[in-house]
Amino acid sequence: MEFARKINTDALIFAGFAGMFFFLPIGTSPLYICGGIVLALWIMSGRFLKDFRAWVSSGLMVPVLLLFTLPWIGLVYTPLPADGMSIAGKSYYWVFSIASLSVAGDGRKTDFILKMFLAGLSLNSTVAILQYLGAFPLKEGNPVGLFPGSSPWIAFSILLATGTIIASFYFSREQGPGKKLVYLFLVVQYLFTIGFIGGRSGYLAAALLFPVIVSHVLQQRSVIKPLFFAILLLSLVIALPVIKKRVSQGQEDLRLYRQGVVNTSIGLRLHMWEIACSEIRRSPLIGSGTGSFKKAWELRKKDPSLPFIDHPHNSFLYMAVSFGIPGLAALCWLLLELFRRGWKARHTAAGFSVIAFAVVFTVGSLTDTQVLPTPTTMALCLFAGIAGGIDER
Repeated sequence: MEFARKINTDALIFAGFAGMFFFLPIGTSPLYICGGIVLALWIMSGRFLKDFRAWVSSGLMVPVLLLFTLPWIGLVYTPLPADGMSIAGKSYYWVFSIASLSVAGDGRKTDFILKMFLAGLSLNSTVAILQYLGAFPLKEGNPVGLFPGSSPWIAFSILLATGTIIASFYFSREQGPGKKLVYLFLVVQYLFTIGFIGGRSGYLAAALLFPVIVSHVLQQRSVIKPLFFAILLLSLVIALPVIKKRVSQGQEDLRLYRQGVVNTSIGLRLHMWEIACSEIRRSPLIGSGTGSFKKAWELRKKDPSLPFIDHPHNSFLYMAVSFGIPGLAALCWLLLELFRRGWKARHTAAGFSVIAFAVVFTVGSLTDTQVLPTPTTMALCLFAGIAGGIDER
C-alpha cells in the first residue's frame, strides 16, 4: 500500500489501459499483461472504491452484474461443467468495465486510448497486408497478422470495421491536412484489410455504416450525396475478386442448403440456429447452462460427419441457450444502454466510438458468437467502461 502511494497510480493505470487498447487487435498475452497491471494497481491503490461507486450510479450495473454472474450460476446445471468453467473463468473481464471508469471520465484520456486502439489496429493490419502479399509468413494459414483465436478473421473483421468508422470520425473533426491524411489512410487501410481477410461479419457491418463513413470523408451533412457515393463505392467494392468470391460462395451455400446439404459455412449456421431455437424452447427460463450448446449440437445434428461445434454462431442465441431469458435480456440491455449513452454524446469521440462499436458488435453477433472470443469480449467490456464514463448531464 505504501509503495502504491509513492507512485502516480492514476498515470500507471491510464498507461495500462492505453496498452490494453493498443494490444486488443494484436495479441492476448500482452493484453493480459497490461490488464493484470491495471487490476493490481487499481485494487492496491484503493481506486476501486471510488470507481465502484461511480459504476453503481452509471446505469450499467445491472446488465454487467448479470453478464458477470450468469456464467457461474449456469455451472450448477450445465451438462458440461469443464467446458462451462473455461467460459465462466473469463467473467472477470467485466471488472475492466468498472476499472476503466478511472480514465473514461476524462475526455483527453479517452481520446488517447481510442487512438491507441487505431494504432494497434493499423500495426496488425500492416502485418496482415504483408502476409497477403507474401512478404510475411502466415499465421495458421490466414492473413490476419498476429490476431489470436480460432476463426480469427471474423473477430478481426469486427474490430477493423469499428476502427474504420472511428477513424472516419477523427478525419471529419481534424483541421490540419497532415492529420486528416493519416486518418484517411487508416480508413483505406482497414477497408482494404477487411476486403481480403474474408470475414463476412465485417463486410456486413462496414456496408451498413458505409454511408456514415462516406459522409465523414466528404464532410457532408446532407444524406443524399453521401448515400449516392456509398452505393457507388459499395458496388465497386463488391466487384472485387475476393469479395465477389465470398458473396458467390454464400449464394452457393444457400442453394446447397435448400437441397439438403448442411456442411457449408452458411448451411452449418442455419442448422446451428435451428438446434439453438429448439434448446431455447426446451428451457426458456434458465437455459441449459454454461457451455451447454456443444452437447445439444452433438445430440441433434443428425449427421455424424458434421464437425464439432461448441457455440451457435450467434451471440443472442448463445445467451438464450445458455442462460435463458435473463441471459438474452442482459446482453440486449447492455447494448441498448451503449446505444443510448453513446447517442447522447455522439458529437464526441467517446460517444461516437461507443455507438460505432455497439452497432458493429450487434451486427457481428448475428452470424458469430462475439461474446466468446477474447478480443471482442474484452472490447465489449472496455467500450462499456467508456460508455459508463460519459457525462449525461
